[in-house]
Amino acid sequence: MISPQNIDYRMQIEEASKRAKCKKVLYLYDEYGNRHQLGVFSKKKAEEIKKQLDEKKLIDRLSEFEIRTTQPDTNFKF
Repeated sequence: MISPQNIDYRMQIEEASKRAKCKKVLYLYDEYGNRHQLGVFSKKKAEEIKKQLDEKKLIDRLSEFEIRTTQPDTNFKF
């Protein structure tokens, strides 16, 4: 007979919360209105990407959201 295990994730959640940093998620909409994720970026890198999209006249297709995450920045090249 298998004994039930009591798993407490509280400590893991607290530890991850301490390591989490504020970042931005950028989404780009195509001509059909479908949303595609560009990636997760630091605030500085997100501003650089927004400037480049503004130069290419694509800034109106961009949306961004702030999140707290432990995920590393996405590699992004133009």
